[in-house]
Amino acid sequence: MWNAILMPTKSNAILWANALFLFVFLAFNLADPLTVVFAYFLETIIIGVIHLFKLWLVGKYGKKSTDPKKQLTGIPLMIFFCFHYGMFVAIQSVFAFSLFESSIPGLEDGFHLIHNYTFILGSAGMPIILASIIVNNLTYFYTNFWRNEKYREYTPDGILMKPYVRIFIQQFVVILAFFFYMLFNSGMIAAVLLILFRLFVDLIMFSIKKDSATLEILSKKLAKTPEQYPEIKKQLQEYSE
Repeated sequence: MWNAILMPTKSNAILWANALFLFVFLAFNLADPLTVVFAYFLETIIIGVIHLFKLWLVGKYGKKSTDPKKQLTGIPLMIFFCFHYGMFVAIQSVFAFSLFESSIPGLEDGFHLIHNYTFILGSAGMPIILASIIVNNLTYFYTNFWRNEKYREYTPDGILMKPYVRIFIQQFVVILAFFFYMLFNSGMIAAVLLILFRLFVDLIMFSIKKDSATLEILSKKLAKTPEQYPEIKKQLQEYSE
């Protein structure tokens, strides 16, 4: 099973290509290593923007909620998500900037969000790195949600909280990167280890997408009874969001 997850294939080529692209950028000193770290941090916002489009798709083409308390859909639900997700991103931002403010000249106190975002967005190489991450996420969205019409399987309230699994991973990534940076006193080592860790996580999440062989194998292994199999399969598939 691990060979199926980790080996480069046509379907996961975009993940490997993005990681290789970042390694090349670091090898030729085209960007500061900590720029790569913060580019992954900014990916949280990219995930949120794409999720807004998912909410719109599910509201228009997906299933309707049978719970009368969860009938919010369309623009009102998207506005609620923007507020709720924005709060999480703001808290994450304050935490991340507070960790790195003493290590990166130019960063200010963690609560100076506008200044700090402007600063890191203006870092050398950031536009190209962010572009590669955007392409990576859009490709994942197309193959894992659009092309297989997965949006028809969800209710608006059912998909609302799905990106929070990835946001918790992003928070862990920030802490992990800071730990690597402090442990090795090297932004390069922190960036390289971060790219490898994210590649590993992304390959696992990509491998359990809808109708994948890995999803079938893993669901059967985790299900203690045949009756549990459909529910476990559904839960694993939802983690890929």
